[in-house]
Amino acid sequence: MLQNTLQLYRNAYSGLSKEIWLLSLVSLINRAGAMVFPFLTIYLTQELGFSLKDTGLIMSCFGVGSIIGSYLGGWLTDQIGDFKVQFWSLISASLILLTLLQAQSFWAFAIIALTFSIFADAFRPANKVAVARYSKPENLTRSFALLRLAINVGFAIGPAMGGLLAAWKGYDWLFYADALTCFLAAILFKLSLSEDAATVTKDIQALKAQKKASMQSPYTDYFFLLYLMLIGLIAFAFMQLFFTMPVFLKQDFALPEEQIGLLMGLNGAIIVITEMPLVYMAEQKLTKFATMTMGVFLIGISFLGYLFPSNWIGIAIMCMVVVTLGEIFYMPFASAFVAERAEDSNRGQYMALYSMAWSAANIFAPTVGFFISEQFGFKTLWGILFVLGLICSLGFWMLGKEHGRQMKLA
Repeated sequence: MLQNTLQLYRNAYSGLSKEIWLLSLVSLINRAGAMVFPFLTIYLTQELGFSLKDTGLIMSCFGVGSIIGSYLGGWLTDQIGDFKVQFWSLISASLILLTLLQAQSFWAFAIIALTFSIFADAFRPANKVAVARYSKPENLTRSFALLRLAINVGFAIGPAMGGLLAAWKGYDWLFYADALTCFLAAILFKLSLSEDAATVTKDIQALKAQKKASMQSPYTDYFFLLYLMLIGLIAFAFMQLFFTMPVFLKQDFALPEEQIGLLMGLNGAIIVITEMPLVYMAEQKLTKFATMTMGVFLIGISFLGYLFPSNWIGIAIMCMVVVTLGEIFYMPFASAFVAERAEDSNRGQYMALYSMAWSAANIFAPTVGFFISEQFGFKTLWGILFVLGLICSLGFWMLGKEHGRQMKLA
């Protein structure tokens, strides 16, 4: 039994390129310092005294900036390569975080939040293109899973340390720590990865121009656009973990920041231990769409636990476990499908649209989530998210059947 388990882990991690490991290390460092965002809604409501409505609007500014940044990041990646986009995104985010700390009024915080998100989220499509470029076709999904694992190691560290740091030193130190780790991640990235391989040369640009006429645009790929619609809907539900959930746990469960941080860190810890072998096993037995359908279904039913009339912390722990399993079976396969559907010449655009679907959810998730919570209560929100998860899982199942039909005809 032990020997089989060890072999499973060896198989899950084997065959990944050195560059994928380096990209993952950069993401780990960057994410380990991401202490501001998990506590931002609490910071805005308790430290700056903003209402839930104003807090939701500010969080939506991150979503608007994310859409702009994702589009620009994808376009720039196809023009100048993913290396420059990733490096300057990290450097810019580091500097703007220090400016965000100085914002005290609603409009100042909203404008700087928008600017920060534009620069920070240009990183996302470029990073995904880099993963696809450095991966072999047979381990593309596991490459995305390793990157997510690194991010979630950081996520396990960041909120837990952030909760302790906020309680010990105050919220200002969260901004300093986040800015420092962004800068360190940029330096490591610059020193460890080659710019030459990521640069789009004039010859490559000319080749792209020749292919452009016959290349399918992601904007006319209607199957892909339907896929993105489902991505955006389930992202709306999933993002409540970072927007409304911390406030709910603080108000209804009366949890201190330290316990909220540890609970959110549990998400990352589960991913670190189980994601790679679970992804490896799912690849052997299921199609991408079957795995995504299962994952989305688990995300949906994770909200059921909060409908019980109890504030026992065990319920929050169980819900976190279920939503994490859903995330594991859904997200690596979702990214890998987008990378496979695109061509080398337009992968930045495909990844940009994929990131923009998440960014659009980032706009509506806090505003709508806090509105429903304020007007009808948190339990109404959890019930809506449960139904939304079921609808999205059905949608992924139907898309999977259509994708299988298309593959047979191809």
